[in-house]
Amino acid sequence: MTTPKVIDARDAWLDGICLQAEEVLTKLKHREVSGITLNQSEKNMAELCSAYLYMRQICKEYGLFDSDDPFNLFNKETLH
Repeated sequence: MTTPKVIDARDAWLDGICLQAEEVLTKLKHREVSGITLNQSEKNMAELCSAYLYMRQICKEYGLFDSDDPFNLFNKETLH
């Protein structure tokens, strides 16, 4: 019998945003490689996505998500 896994919903949410940020960056990079000049909005989006990914990694490295959510915005979820 498999024991259910308990996950932190905020971690799953933030990881999902990482996937979206990586997808945006991949598409923008592909446009640049294809010779398309990015407009200012696209450059801003690339900066925003890059900054998010950087900050997410730093927060994980320093264990900022190791404790419970101090704002009680997210509950633990059980995966069956």
